[in-house]
Amino acid sequence: MSNENLLRVLTVFDASEEAESLINALRNVGHIVRDMRVETGEDLQIAIEENPIDIILCKLRLAAFTARQALEALLQSGRDIPLVVVTPPGKETSALEVLKNGARDAVAEDQTERLKIIVKRELGDLRERRAARRCEQLLHETEKRAKHLIDSSRDAISYVHDGMHIYSNEAYLKMFGYHNLDEVQGMPIMDLVNSEDHAKLKEFLRAYAKGQTDNSQLDVHGQHTQGRKLKIKMEFSPASMDGEACTQIIIRDHSVNKELEQKINTMSQTDLVTGLFNRTYFLEHLDLVLARAVEGQVRGALFFILLDKYTEVRSQYGIAAADHFISHIASQLKTKLRDLGVLARFEAGSYTLLVQGIDSKQAEKYALGIAKLIAEHSADIGNQTSIQSTASLGLTLINETTSNSQECVGRAEKGAHMAHQEGGNRLRIFNPAMQELAAQEQNNAVAARIKTALKENKFRLMYQPIVSLHGEPGAHYEILLRMLDDKNEVLPPTEFLPAAQESGLMNYVDRWVIANAFMVLTRRQREGNKTRIFIKLSAASLCDNELLAWISDRIKTTKIDTDSLVFMLSEDAALNHIKQAKIVCAGLNELHCRVALENFGIEQNTFHSIKQLKVNYIKIHMSLIHALPQNVENQEKLKQIAEAASNQNIQTIAAFVEDANSLAVLWQCAVDFIEGYFLQQPATEMSYDFNENF
Repeated sequence: MSNENLLRVLTVFDASEEAESLINALRNVGHIVRDMRVETGEDLQIAIEENPIDIILCKLRLAAFTARQALEALLQSGRDIPLVVVTPPGKETSALEVLKNGARDAVAEDQTERLKIIVKRELGDLRERRAARRCEQLLHETEKRAKHLIDSSRDAISYVHDGMHIYSNEAYLKMFGYHNLDEVQGMPIMDLVNSEDHAKLKEFLRAYAKGQTDNSQLDVHGQHTQGRKLKIKMEFSPASMDGEACTQIIIRDHSVNKELEQKINTMSQTDLVTGLFNRTYFLEHLDLVLARAVEGQVRGALFFILLDKYTEVRSQYGIAAADHFISHIASQLKTKLRDLGVLARFEAGSYTLLVQGIDSKQAEKYALGIAKLIAEHSADIGNQTSIQSTASLGLTLINETTSNSQECVGRAEKGAHMAHQEGGNRLRIFNPAMQELAAQEQNNAVAARIKTALKENKFRLMYQPIVSLHGEPGAHYEILLRMLDDKNEVLPPTEFLPAAQESGLMNYVDRWVIANAFMVLTRRQREGNKTRIFIKLSAASLCDNELLAWISDRIKTTKIDTDSLVFMLSEDAALNHIKQAKIVCAGLNELHCRVALENFGIEQNTFHSIKQLKVNYIKIHMSLIHALPQNVENQEKLKQIAEAASNQNIQTIAAFVEDANSLAVLWQCAVDFIEGYFLQQPATEMSYDFNENF
């Protein structure tokens, strides 16, 4: 099971029902909750010391304990765990004292929607703090290793803060004729440069500090203690020393062949096809700019320029033509954009442009201008053939919040791909926060369509056969669901079920499926067709206290043969709601229905579920079936699952079977049933011939 949505909650309540209602609210938004409950200070202290915890939900006042005491115990432990105080309805201000002393927030016990927002925020902040501590530790270790490398380097290296030396290695001291660090520590960098270059160095340092130059190198004459001048190249880069921001200066002897050195340096930075900077140089330069941006010294924008027709040209005309294509566009961009910033060929048919000193409005104006520039020119692709091209642009702004070059480029690239998917020749700005808001708006729109579908009966059932490998008689089908959109076109479940879960509509969707599946099964039974159907129950239905009574009423009304009903629970949902799962399984057994666990076999304590729950079938997770003939490890695990299930009189189902080779392995592993496209895709009718033999 993935830990991405795992939420470890410690609840400090004297009534389990109060804590459980809050836990259920968190589960309903997708958290996989592992909760512990304590009532006393002693139990709280033990829980904090011995368990990984992501958040503490603490009742304002318990019978013999208070949230203030819980906070004191937490602070005494030294653990970084957000504590949220839960108050009676309308009494949030009564927690003000606890908030002043370090509690992260307060919420009334009936404000479950606000609780979800608080928990999401606190988890995000906690992850950021944990990541910051890991970064600090890595930074400390890196600085130690870097200092060792600097001390042993043959290059002359020094660190300067506000124009003063704070550290220099032995090679640096030796170059200028000094014997120990004390002689240069606190000395202005200007004193090591010949007086004739002081003005040149001052002008460079002023522009470099303000981010007004892309150049990080300067040729000057150094001043040796014995009076002689040194011809040197100074290379500047942002750095830190003992946690303090500073500038690293590497000084190289410039007496070697300057022309040869320049040629080698240029070749290492250049893309051979276009003549622009290459990806490596661009990312290195971006890192330098971001280092200054974090300190608030520079701002700007990064553009990702994606040629819309590159893949088409390469596929139709070949690699050589594609190279002509990108080279022609590159020459146009270089002519118009070289003075704006650093332009590079990033990969295949894409370029990147880094421009400093512009704001969002200017950046958008530049992006639209670049798109227009490309669209108005025909690109040469060789053999006297040209093609009209367009470009999709992504844009991300650079400021003090941007610290990672890969993330920075990734955002701009995502924006470009979004623009390309929308037809190209346009600009899109990828903003994670805005994307999340857009996704929420889309979910709300889909949720509205789901409500309409429930009212207007615009769902459709599909049926996928489940076939016995050992000749068990009768037809077995899994019930699947599709939805019709506004144009009566069929939507797959991936396009509406997530929205149904997010908006709290899954229990209503489940009831629609159950009611309509019962009608289909009743009709087949009247026709004399012995059929067993498998119906999924979501986590929302699992927590629906009225579900069992509702199913019982439907059974009585339809007079359906309950031995033909199998209700499926997802294993992770069952383990996450184990109390409710036990109640539902027991209730379904009393109604003489059968129960199945699906997505079985990947939980760490997977066999624990079939010990806790009385089930008749387990449906094995697709990851254990995929490429089964080649995966010996999965074959062994499958044999263990089949054997354990058989010992408890539970039948096994292998879903997502797609080839005959997998079928042979499943037979050898003693699996009871198979399901998948190898047999038949989901169909609108129950028409599979179960009399066929393998």
